[in-house]
Amino acid sequence: MTTALPPKQNKEYSEQRVVLRNVGWDTYESLLRDLEDSSAPRLTYDRGTLEIMRPVHERHKRALEAMLDAVVAEWGIPMESLGSATFRREELARGFEPDSCFYFENAERVRGRDRLDLTVDPAPDLIVEIDMTHSSVDKFAIFQEIGVAEVWRYDGIRLSIRVLESGRYYERDVSKVLPRLSRAAIEALMAERSDMIQSEWLQRIRLWAREQLG
Repeated sequence: MTTALPPKQNKEYSEQRVVLRNVGWDTYESLLRDLEDSSAPRLTYDRGTLEIMRPVHERHKRALEAMLDAVVAEWGIPMESLGSATFRREELARGFEPDSCFYFENAERVRGRDRLDLTVDPAPDLIVEIDMTHSSVDKFAIFQEIGVAEVWRYDGIRLSIRVLESGRYYERDVSKVLPRLSRAAIEALMAERSDMIQSEWLQRIRLWAREQLG
């Protein structure tokens, strides 16, 4: 087993990461069991490479989750959030724990579920990654193989929207799972968060969401 440490980064925004190579699937499964009741660190496994990451960006994560809660409530869209649930496929030798994940089209299928089996259950419709420093593992390759329909990556200022089409991710300006949400609108709403207390900000988002309905 070999270890790779990340280069020095901005301490204010950098996640704490360790990358281990030549890690067996059984070791990965054992670590998942040992950390089952812990909110951190998060593990990503890609065919023998294990990234252990302790996130330090919970403020942005909570804000994006709150924004989505407010928007879909106003639009009357069914949604189930599974947070940082663990997803893994042994036959693919891949697994991950996203910052946040959401089900829309398949919300009813996962309602009330604590555990999912990706051999029979659907992949998330949307994954949100708060990525200040970029992962040492190609997470998009994992998301693509597992079939995640859409991925948002937010660095605290800029958002990218990647939509799975014909087996590949393409960057888009508008969400496919929530077609009224554009990259520019999300960035603008998130930028306003620091200027308002949370309750005022959520009222602002709800007003914006109602305006989009005409």
